[in-house]
Amino acid sequence: MKKFIAPLLVGAALTSAFGADESLKQEIEALKAQMAELKSAQAKVNVEALKNQLSEVKAHDAGDNIKWTVDFRTAYDYVDYKIQGSEKQDNGIWTNKLILGMASQPVDNLVFKGSLAAYKAFGQNNVANTSYFQNFDWYDSQKPNDSTIRLREAYFLYFGDLGDVHYSASFGRRPSVDGFLTNLRAGNDDPASPIGHNINMEFDGASFKFDFDKVTGISGLYAKLCLGRGFSDTTGSYAMSSTGFNPGYINDNNNPDMDLAGLIIQFFDNGQYKVMGNYFIAKNLMDMNVFGVRAAYTTNPMDPMATVYAPMFNFMDVGDMSGGALSLQVNGIGDGISDFLDDSIFFLSYAFSKTDPNKNQPIGMYGTSLMPMPGMLGSTDKETGSSVYTGVQVPGIMKGQRLGLEYNHGSKYWRSFTYGEDTLVGSKLAARGDAYEIYYIMPVVGKNLTAQLSYVYIDYDYTGSDTFFGWTGTPMDVDTMPGAVKTAQNVRASLRYRY
Repeated sequence: MKKFIAPLLVGAALTSAFGADESLKQEIEALKAQMAELKSAQAKVNVEALKNQLSEVKAHDAGDNIKWTVDFRTAYDYVDYKIQGSEKQDNGIWTNKLILGMASQPVDNLVFKGSLAAYKAFGQNNVANTSYFQNFDWYDSQKPNDSTIRLREAYFLYFGDLGDVHYSASFGRRPSVDGFLTNLRAGNDDPASPIGHNINMEFDGASFKFDFDKVTGISGLYAKLCLGRGFSDTTGSYAMSSTGFNPGYINDNNNPDMDLAGLIIQFFDNGQYKVMGNYFIAKNLMDMNVFGVRAAYTTNPMDPMATVYAPMFNFMDVGDMSGGALSLQVNGIGDGISDFLDDSIFFLSYAFSKTDPNKNQPIGMYGTSLMPMPGMLGSTDKETGSSVYTGVQVPGIMKGQRLGLEYNHGSKYWRSFTYGEDTLVGSKLAARGDAYEIYYIMPVVGKNLTAQLSYVYIDYDYTGSDTFFGWTGTPMDVDTMPGAVKTAQNVRASLRYRY
């Protein structure tokens, strides 16, 4: 009996031992699983902590740095003028136009934006020496010049809310070229602040915008008050005179304080239909007060006929002007008629201007004699001018390509502030007569590199379309005025890099 009990006891003991060992193994495995879960959870916590730290670093980095963009265009322009009583004038010009954009946003309700620009004719560094008005502040970075980097835009935007009315306030050098409608021909998706039909020029000032869409339920409704200065009547730091040094920054009596105040209203914008209007008052507009001539330079000191004479002048306040525009843009013609019409843009705009001459008696140079020429645009009466501007932009032959057609007509006394329009033969929208344009935009490397071919033709009825506001703006029939430009043409082929 004992022989059988002993093996059984040994087997039971072994079984008990093995069972305990198996149970211990299971507990160890369970502990390992728990440890793995804890490690995974800890890893997730660490990863989230790292992500939060990274987000804080990115936010800090974005707030402490300026974001830069590049807009570079190289172009060839052919210009051609037909002149009354003379041979035509033409030329081909190569140019480089560089715009360095900058933006920063340190907090949610404050933004800075700006741009620096150089618009250079190939191999040119003395354009300002051969043109009196090359460096006018109205178009300082919008016309071919030398390689100098100039301030194009610099302003801040402060945002806030007055109940359901969102507002913004801005001061600085304004985003005021290639505005609504004219941004299409410039190849820009987003228009600048003004309506480009009657305001397209560089200036300094301020704006105050109020959004009323939530209050009224009218899609896109806002009003913007704009203030700008075209000239400041002041001297520099050290003003020289015949008696020595004068105090700096006093009235120099050469440039009137030329100011502009305007109201821009976006009446409606639902993404397809957009209606905008503006009204402005421009004060103390100026023209040249020519009081003599001087010898500028000579090509042959031994030949009196080789001496070139230049006028001696300052600027004089000739009066005020008011004006306005009402503009419509349709993004997608009709509703689902065809893919072609859905991707087409149509616009139509009407603008007017009205002079208010003062009683000053400026002296103007007419031909070779000096004679009094009071008033504005050659008239002592209040004169009203008008302009119509229309166009379409449709899909091109290949995907991403765009074809544009534009037309505008200006009346005898039409006057716009479109000196910053980037057309080498002068602003087409300032024309007293008819202007036509056709352009074609082609992507080469997506939106980063595009090619554009454009042709502008201007048929003038009257002179003085794109000058100052007094005697030089006098409208004279181009068919009877020797030396008057009858037609102007500008052909441009360009490549544009943006990033």
